[in-house]
Amino acid sequence: MENELPALGMRPVHELLTELAARGMRLHSLLVHRHGRTILDLWQWPHEPGLKHKIHSVTKSFTGAAVGFAEDEGLLRLDDPVVYYLGDKLPAEPGENLSRMRIRDLLTMQTGHRRGLSGATTRLRRSGWVDEFLEEPVIEPPGRVFLYSSTTSHVLSAIVQKASGQPVDEYLRPRLFDPLGITDFDWEHDPDGVASGGNGLSLRPRDLLSFGALHLQNGIWDGQRVLPAGWVQKASALHVRRAISGQWNGKELEPPDPDAVADSGYGYQFWTTEDCIYSASGIFGQECMVFPDHGGVVVVTGAMGDGTYHDLPGMLRRAFRAAFEPTCRDADADRAARDAIQRTVAAARIAEAPGPFARRVGFSSTYDFNSNEQGLSSLAVEVRADSVSVVLEDERGRHAVEHGIGRWMKQETGASVWRLHHSYQDPSALILASAEWSGSDLNVLCLTWHFLESPFIDRFTITFAADEVTVLRQVNVNSGPTALPAAVGKLRVRPDGGIPLTEDEHV
Repeated sequence: MENELPALGMRPVHELLTELAARGMRLHSLLVHRHGRTILDLWQWPHEPGLKHKIHSVTKSFTGAAVGFAEDEGLLRLDDPVVYYLGDKLPAEPGENLSRMRIRDLLTMQTGHRRGLSGATTRLRRSGWVDEFLEEPVIEPPGRVFLYSSTTSHVLSAIVQKASGQPVDEYLRPRLFDPLGITDFDWEHDPDGVASGGNGLSLRPRDLLSFGALHLQNGIWDGQRVLPAGWVQKASALHVRRAISGQWNGKELEPPDPDAVADSGYGYQFWTTEDCIYSASGIFGQECMVFPDHGGVVVVTGAMGDGTYHDLPGMLRRAFRAAFEPTCRDADADRAARDAIQRTVAAARIAEAPGPFARRVGFSSTYDFNSNEQGLSSLAVEVRADSVSVVLEDERGRHAVEHGIGRWMKQETGASVWRLHHSYQDPSALILASAEWSGSDLNVLCLTWHFLESPFIDRFTITFAADEVTVLRQVNVNSGPTALPAAVGKLRVRPDGGIPLTEDEHV
């Protein structure tokens, strides 16, 4: 980091990191690009740089880029009526406001709807997600009032698919992903096969940095034009001067209070500011922020809870406006801040130590559950010398997870998690798992699951009694409840009347 001082003032960055830590805003990665190179690369264990990360609503800006490509290729025009592309899904008599809605109204989140629709509820639908958009009344003339909605972005994805004949992820592969060298990404699809336009994309933070750098370079990559000429200017322009995402009530985004303060506007699927800073933003602290006047890009992935992640864009703008400004440098202060950041970078990569090593070797039991809000039907626990095997059955099937004692065990699981994960349910998710015993007589088993490619950390507290077990389940961040009601299971009895329980050996 010796050569970084001319490109980046370190004191504002150190102050940012200090504030994030003090507020419990967990960073998974922080990357800074300037003058054609990465000048800061911080990643937090266990989210190693080679792993993908779910970027949530940052996805919208990729969907916007797909619209830009489709316009450039003559597949659509921004003033085309939305109904032209949704004919097979439209009601028999579309209302006047819906009929007047244009593609650019979707790009700027000015559809005329009363409420904003979120992926947290949309992902639970069994039918195509465009249907939800069309079911929502259009009460205002489009093009007038900003209302943030993930389903609006999903309709953009459906329009590009209709116009191009390909889902957005496949449409973008040769046009955007391949030129940038982005080969490792996943993109969720709805039941109709439409790539989720508002969220659901996962890629590596370094690839997200490339996406930001591409925009910083006006769509040019390695001397070749990638984004259509003029698209960066269109996408980052201040089309909406006052933009607020609204109030989340657990099911939808309600319009903000009339006196709510807006610190940014909106472009085409980007948040923008008066001084030309623009960003792709996602829930729980995912950001790709471009500083055109400073020649910089900042990428953040993280796990930040409600009440904090909304503050992140403003914190980044303040910190890096100062960090990129060359006139306010104090060499000694910068040197001290640089050294502190070096220590932070090193410490962040150290693995978290699992809990105490106490064990109940030989413990083995199976429990059955009546209907409960965790969706749990059975739980089997077997304790070995250095691991705990847990087999749980839920509405998604049977799932075996191995937990290290005094160590972490990496594996994949398809266990049901959507209730605590903003309704995300990957077919298989990469986790680290560990177990520890607590309680005066070691009757409480605590399990931790780190989801390596998303913001979530699940914690199970399993309390054993003579013939039953109580399971509590919590998560670090969620758009809704962060804990589920306790589930109580009864010890399974063997056909011969005995119970499947072996002797304990405390170690």
